[in-house]
Amino acid sequence: MAIASSTKAASGVVKASPGMLAGVVLAAGSDTASVIIYDNASAGSGTVLVKLAAVKETSTSVLFPAPVVASKGMYAAVTGTGVSASVLYV
Repeated sequence: MAIASSTKAASGVVKASPGMLAGVVLAAGSDTASVIIYDNASAGSGTVLVKLAAVKETSTSVLFPAPVVASKGMYAAVTGTGVSASVLYV
């Protein structure tokens, strides 16, 4: 299986069907940024798969040694100004 990615500057659907979360890279812009990845195909609610935060003009990431199952899909709830949240999934 090939790893795909989706980069978000605002909240939105990453994958609208079941999949596996492989990792997240979060880069903050002009203020503190955060991203929460939910096991949900269409909204920012449900089971939290991962939460990340980064202070102004820094970045952080997580790569899972074994992908995390998202049984419904993946939704990224993103906050911050000038933020970039890249979600890696299968």
